[in-house]
Amino acid sequence: WRASPLSSCTDLYSRPHLHFPSLPPDPSGTLWGGSDHSRPQPFWLGSDPSDTEAVSCEINAYIPHEAHVQWAAGLEQGKGCPRSVGQGKWFIATVQNPEAGYGFSSILNEEEALPWKQEAVAGSRITTTTAVLSVFSRTPQLQARLGQDVLIDCGFSGPASPFSVEWRLQHGGAGRVVLAYDGAARKVSVAEKGTRLFLDPETNNVSLQLQGIAARQEGTYICTVYLPHLRAQQAMELKVVEPPTVTLRPDPLSVPPGAPVELACEVSGFYPQKTSVNWRRKSPGGTPEALVETWESGHRQSPDGTYSFTSHARILPVQPQDHGASYSCHVAHPGLAEGGLRKTVKFHVAGSSGPSLEDAIGCFLIAFALFGFLQAFLRWASGEQKKSEKVE
Repeated sequence: WRASPLSSCTDLYSRPHLHFPSLPPDPSGTLWGGSDHSRPQPFWLGSDPSDTEAVSCEINAYIPHEAHVQWAAGLEQGKGCPRSVGQGKWFIATVQNPEAGYGFSSILNEEEALPWKQEAVAGSRITTTTAVLSVFSRTPQLQARLGQDVLIDCGFSGPASPFSVEWRLQHGGAGRVVLAYDGAARKVSVAEKGTRLFLDPETNNVSLQLQGIAARQEGTYICTVYLPHLRAQQAMELKVVEPPTVTLRPDPLSVPPGAPVELACEVSGFYPQKTSVNWRRKSPGGTPEALVETWESGHRQSPDGTYSFTSHARILPVQPQDHGASYSCHVAHPGLAEGGLRKTVKFHVAGSSGPSLEDAIGCFLIAFALFGFLQAFLRWASGEQKKSEKVE
């Protein structure tokens, strides 16, 4: 398909013959004329155009209509196009390639064949269209940690006419408008705290910045651009991921023979809730084995949206041969690397072995201090005795 650089409401629907090169001046780089093989491949094809499985494409019929949201209703006032809206068929094409980091939607209008080509087109199965409005994004999928600033990319290509922008968040079956720009009034009508619109009329950049991202801001962000009687949008997925902090208690672990032991692995401050904990025991010179008697507390949610819970493991009554064994809890979470996070503690059975090097050094220092104290005391006692003898 091709795009037309139009300048008025009448032009919007009645001048499909104009040709608009994709690069430049189309900043999106989304459009590609199939008849012109000298042009570079569009961004959405990715580095390997033959990998068609990564690309999803959908084309549906489209009906131009007036906008019913208050920040776009003023675009059609006094600029209706009842005659030209009915000219030719209308379509909307959507292409997504998350692996290439690109997606766009284009509203297409069927071109009217030139008089000397009408007979040839009549028997053709190809419909030639003009891309009137294209909305694109280079960030179809995003991931961020709590407190970070996030920029969700969105831009459009279209005629030089007033436009409105709406950013909507959908999550968990509910939705809300986080920011809206009224093009007719040239002002921002809705703006949640911490949101900012990058509005650049020259490049048609309408990206959204979220400052200090919170867990409640996770979800699908829909960027919708309104022109008179036209609307196109792109959906971008934002995932908030915060890795957990893991603490294994007690540490150090020293238990007398025959005593039961309970270990606690505290997993805190993570998002999303999906996480798992596995317990392992490894004897000196042996292979790791899973602990059987384990259980978990319920999840607790903090005001910032993060979760915490504690996983417990019970060890059978301690035997002297358990000395030197290691116990570990292994935590898996989307915010951690593929290997997860592991905390390990070494088992010490009291009285099962001689003093360690640290114990020996400690005993030596204590004995040395006592020896010095004893010498000082003896010198003091001897001096006191001599003083008393002189007095007598």
